[in-house]
Amino acid sequence: MVRSRLFGVLLALVVSVAPAAVAAAPVSAAPATVVSGRAVGQTISYNTGAPGQCTWGAMEKFRAHSGRYAALAGNAADWYRNARAAGWSTSATPRPFAMVVFPPGVQGASRYGHVGWVDALRRIGGSTWLHMYDVNGPGGPFTTRWTWIRHVPGMGYILAPRAATG
Repeated sequence: MVRSRLFGVLLALVVSVAPAAVAAAPVSAAPATVVSGRAVGQTISYNTGAPGQCTWGAMEKFRAHSGRYAALAGNAADWYRNARAAGWSTSATPRPFAMVVFPPGVQGASRYGHVGWVDALRRIGGSTWLHMYDVNGPGGPFTTRWTWIRHVPGMGYILAPRAATG
């Protein structure tokens, strides 16, 4: 997470001080379009997450579904707000095919937050359960798992549009 945060700071610094003659960073500047009812915000050509961390794992699943890397940087706790600012569809209501963002302290997330990938939902009693993939969960860096986790208030969702088919 620290590496991811450092990247975000460095990216912001480079973009803010880059002279006009230097080519812009590979972030799309086009206005958001809508694909399958979900906005496509700013994109970038690579995964901004640190390998082995939750941000990297969630972004890989996001790209596998949408065909795009979202231009997000910083710690997982910042991704929901950053996604909204970058033009991506977000929701406080659980949705499949979305990155789920856990603020610090929610469902045991660290002070840096946590993020995972949701591919399915299930209603059990009065609760919504998410089928979630995550990296660097309880097992530490580079560990991966699929698990069911209950949605609780505070969690947010960054909605992935479907990939374009050729």
